[in-house]
Amino acid sequence: MSPRLKIIGAYALMCAIWGTTWLGIKFGLATLPPITGVAARFLLAGLFMYSVALVLGKIVPLRAMPWKLIVVLSATLFGLNYVLTYFSETGLSSGLVAVLFGTLPFFMFGLGHFMVDEKTTANTWIGAVLAFGGVAVISLAGNASGSIWYILATIGAALSSAFANVYAKRHSDVDPMVVLPPSMLLAGVVLAVAGLLYERPSAAIFTIHALLPVLYLAIFGSGIAFFLNLWLLQRLDAGIVGLSALIIPVIAVFVGIAFGGEQFGARDLIGAALVMGGVWFALRRRSRQPELICPVEG
Repeated sequence: MSPRLKIIGAYALMCAIWGTTWLGIKFGLATLPPITGVAARFLLAGLFMYSVALVLGKIVPLRAMPWKLIVVLSATLFGLNYVLTYFSETGLSSGLVAVLFGTLPFFMFGLGHFMVDEKTTANTWIGAVLAFGGVAVISLAGNASGSIWYILATIGAALSSAFANVYAKRHSDVDPMVVLPPSMLLAGVVLAVAGLLYERPSAAIFTIHALLPVLYLAIFGSGIAFFLNLWLLQRLDAGIVGLSALIIPVIAVFVGIAFGGEQFGARDLIGAALVMGGVWFALRRRSRQPELICPVEG
């Protein structure tokens, strides 16, 4: 297979996986409460990524690990980000959460400007106005009206993920395969304790109906998709990889409608179109972006 076909295949697979994980979260929430669901996902994902790191010879001694970066990513990228996302899906459709999370690039642009001196353009801010206008349409007039806390939680998740990405950019000299496994595992352990204390999950978490979504989200949605994203960032401009922010929500909407029985009203669809149109406008002339850990993940 030619290098070009490998890149196309990896890009398509990454988008397909992250486009389906939003509905996978919804299925998982049928048997697992939010914090416990995130904990199970990243306990398994951390173990999976450690096995990959072991095969690649990326295991380093504890004293040599970049612990500050690990703790920040654990708390923001794999902790708060996903807890808020899972909470959002208890009140909103998976496709709508994916669309709202599509505002993430704008938080990356803004934080990147202040934290790593990345330049923004007029297109960035025009696109941001369009996208957040779409959020306002969904919040105030669409089928999601009355669910403002779930909408704010989704925006908070995007902001938390964006901060993690830009913070990681400041430490771009660190091998991702060194930092991702312990970050995932640490988040899983801390959230498992929090879930036991505050959610007191039942024995239902050990049933096949509970474990299948978690396994999919851990291995495919976390391990494989993050690996594909990092692999692509080594071969493509990050701006091109960032265009997945347009593709993933579209897949998530159609997957939610086709397999999750989800419905979108006309105003929800208008709002979604404004969000994705704003992202497209902001990205269309950006030939290079900061090489961040992830685009719009689920």
